[in-house]
Amino acid sequence: MSTVTTSRFKRLLGTWNTSGKIITKEGNMELRGTDSYEWILDGNFILHKAHVMMGDEKGETHEIIIPDSIPDTAQMQYFNSKGEHGIMRGELTENTFIIRGEGIIFEGIINEDDTQITGHWYLQSEHDTRELFIELKLEKR
Repeated sequence: MSTVTTSRFKRLLGTWNTSGKIITKEGNMELRGTDSYEWILDGNFILHKAHVMMGDEKGETHEIIIPDSIPDTAQMQYFNSKGEHGIMRGELTENTFIIRGEGIIFEGIINEDDTQITGHWYLQSEHDTRELFIELKLEKR
């Protein structure tokens, strides 16, 4: 196992202002909130907390990022206020940030200064077609 100090995921550490839009067939909804990433348990894991408003609906997610022995990959185990939970895989190579979960994928870019993340969440069908779900921007405070 790697510690966060040797993992590329340490680039996420800090508090971020989150904005974007959720794209649905019924119309778009604004997404606003805060994401934070902090070291926990002697620097072996990162705790990610997301507090967002999706339209008029409040959402909260907690996630543990578990770095792999390879510095640019990690397991991401999440739990949210809707009672959902699951495991995703993250990859952070140079400035490209990709997260893959069951039926969902995030593709994003982190700038050189580690102060902005932009990207898109896609819903992925069993036939590997993708549908844009969320346009997202995080700016470090």
